[in-house]
Amino acid sequence: MSDIMLHTSTSRQVTCVSNTFIDNFMKDANGEYVKIYLYMLRCLSQEGMDFSISAMADKLDHTQRDIKRALEYWERQNLLRLEYDDSGELIGICLLDPYSMPAPKPAERVDAPSPVLSTFSMVAQLPSEPKETPKPQDYSMDQIAVFKEQADVSEMIRVTEMLLGKPLLSTETQTLIYWYDQLHMSAELIEYMVEFCANKNHSSFHYMNKVAMNWAEEGITTVSQAKGENELRSEHTRAIMKAFGISGRNLTTGEMEFVKRWEFDYHFSLPIIEEALKRTILSIQKPSFEYAETILKKWSAAKVSSMEDIQKLDALFDANKRKKANTTRNITTASNNRPNRFHNFDERDYDYDALEAKLLQKRR
Repeated sequence: MSDIMLHTSTSRQVTCVSNTFIDNFMKDANGEYVKIYLYMLRCLSQEGMDFSISAMADKLDHTQRDIKRALEYWERQNLLRLEYDDSGELIGICLLDPYSMPAPKPAERVDAPSPVLSTFSMVAQLPSEPKETPKPQDYSMDQIAVFKEQADVSEMIRVTEMLLGKPLLSTETQTLIYWYDQLHMSAELIEYMVEFCANKNHSSFHYMNKVAMNWAEEGITTVSQAKGENELRSEHTRAIMKAFGISGRNLTTGEMEFVKRWEFDYHFSLPIIEEALKRTILSIQKPSFEYAETILKKWSAAKVSSMEDIQKLDALFDANKRKKANTTRNITTASNNRPNRFHNFDERDYDYDALEAKLLQKRR
């Protein structure tokens, strides 16, 4: 996501928190939302500091989804205003003066953060109602010991410690058991998730727990499903964004739906998709997922499965175009040569000098 202009309606340029915020807003808000609000105050205190959703997510070890949920919560509390461009892209956040805001109503209280989207997700819009996920529970030492007797759980703990390069804390072991027992993730899937997050420099259990909860929401239960989602949202997404010249922002939900359709419904390889994107730019001089969809939909109907198939379609199209042009040319030529009702007689050549001489002789 691109840099966002963060500004305030007040003239205060120091990192300070109003008593009004502490007394009337902080106590009812989720702790993660408070951290995000305080970080925005901090950013305002340093003039010229780069600010973006992705940067804040990295700084606070959150997903971008977490950040957007917090922003929308504080907007509902009238502590900030989200500013969008004509296309619905977030371009500004204006922090409003809490001194002028009334205390929030009890009904507006949010006790827990909503589940977040997968770490692979690149969306700008929020889903409606997230599904409920089981809440973590405290396992006793005896319960954990019983779990550890299972070969796959014991191996899962060993692999996790190896990937993170440290022994697990008791709370971290509790979290692993929660994923395995309550979220019904297999040990193999958990190992893959830990490895993926660690490779992305997100090795904290706080972050990985968010990913696990989202995978549970999205019905991801196998490593192959997780890998498929990962590959789709990495290689294909980066290539499509590059082909369309999209930078500084993530793909929207609607755009990702096109990407999924091209990959999973039409079963097109990346080179075929890139060819359609290139033709889109050449045809209308701008990126358009809708226009690219018309191309790929026709190719799908024509059973295209390779670049050679596209070349054959191009050759057939050119041949039909030439045939049509020749037919049109022949019709036009024939029409020009055909006499019409205004000129349907044989033309004659006359010697007007001879005719004039003969006429003069008759008059004599």
